[in-house]
Amino acid sequence: MSLDSNTLWKIKQQLHSGSGQSGVQADLYSHLTEVFSRIIQYHQYDAYDKFEEISTLVKKTHMSFADPKSDVELNQQSRNANAAAIARNEWIEQSRDLLNEVHRQMSRQKLQKPDCMMPNLEEEADMLEWAGISFGQDFTYKLAKSMKRLAVMSGATSLRFCGKVFGTQKDYWIVSGTLNHVEERQPSSVEPRGQGTNAQVFWVTDNILNDWIQLPECKPEYVCFSRMIKHVLTGDLNAQIDSNPPFPGKERHFLRAQLARIFAATMISPKGLYEIDEETNQMKMAEGFEWKSAEELNNLEEWGNTNAAITNGGRTTHVAPDGLDDEAKEAYLAEQGEKDPLLERFRGINEHTPMPGLEFSWVKKIVGDTQQYNQPGDKGPVSYCVNVLKSLRWPGAYTVHKQGKFCSIYVGYGLKHGDASMNPTEPPEVQRDPEDQEEMPEPTPLVAPQEPPEPDTDAVEKEDEEDE
Repeated sequence: MSLDSNTLWKIKQQLHSGSGQSGVQADLYSHLTEVFSRIIQYHQYDAYDKFEEISTLVKKTHMSFADPKSDVELNQQSRNANAAAIARNEWIEQSRDLLNEVHRQMSRQKLQKPDCMMPNLEEEADMLEWAGISFGQDFTYKLAKSMKRLAVMSGATSLRFCGKVFGTQKDYWIVSGTLNHVEERQPSSVEPRGQGTNAQVFWVTDNILNDWIQLPECKPEYVCFSRMIKHVLTGDLNAQIDSNPPFPGKERHFLRAQLARIFAATMISPKGLYEIDEETNQMKMAEGFEWKSAEELNNLEEWGNTNAAITNGGRTTHVAPDGLDDEAKEAYLAEQGEKDPLLERFRGINEHTPMPGLEFSWVKKIVGDTQQYNQPGDKGPVSYCVNVLKSLRWPGAYTVHKQGKFCSIYVGYGLKHGDASMNPTEPPEVQRDPEDQEEMPEPTPLVAPQEPPEPDTDAVEKEDEEDE
């Protein structure tokens, strides 16, 4: 049976007008073209059996699916899917263990209740939101579980969440606390654990589902060299520090020195809250301390440092080198005390060195409802506003206070505003080689050069005569 071109054109137009009711912008002609194209390409010998299946597949995918180019692409897609599934299952298993308070290294046994003091992270998170810092409720809950596991595994007597330090590849979550035992002995130049720059032990991790890693003790040379350089952390504790002058350690030592500097300068508390015990020479809560109102605490003079200041030698106290007798030690300590006097432990933050162009290095404000509300009984009025103090010297350091509770946190890159940084002068541009000069004869030679012979004019004249 043969059809003329007119009839074929009418049939084609009729197929183009035969669209479905599913809302897809496709007609019967395009659908059949795609179906027959795939039959010819992939199913030349079983077209009759595969026709309905291919038609359904084309209709479901709206003719928008792409064929894999090769088996390599198929294998790569399969490997990527398997890797993603493995990572997802690992995350689910780690999250389940964390929430159920079990640990793999303890044969998945239930963790015992730690004998450790920890703050209420939910209350602190609520206060920190007024300062613009929030990690989310889910993270806060997981962090509390992770800190509890850390308390059991490390044997710490107290823990607190310190904040986050950003890195180029990974970020560090920071937790500090106190440990009563010492893993290894340190030289006399290093302050013992529980004192000075080593008063707190720091743990870090890049994922709270993983284990926490304890940072090494803070040595004076780490603090001194960290003051000479600026370095952005990478997130790898074993990374090398490329700086000038060279840092005598790896990234974990640099991070430990920066944390000691940060919290020695930015961990603050209301003045009069703490005092030094004369017998033990340790810090303790002051007796008879009365909390002031939020309006009264909205003053830099009402806040002071909690930790001791670090001297130019990288310690909170001066120490004499080994090998000196008693008189020489006293003379050395007296000389160091004159050159680098120790600052008051609970000095006011209004006494800090002001920022260039300003008269202060901290800013404060009150946020929230400042209305005074009466309480039942003789408790007096209460206010639910929040005091927020921000350090300009260490960007990212905040302290918040609400109704007699306060906390300090640091979220930043671990860089101090105004620290020295390596800015070497670029070498000058390498000059091009000069053009070679042409060699010239010596104007006054030691030996007279041979003069060229004079031309034979007689021979030339004879040749001319012969030509004529």
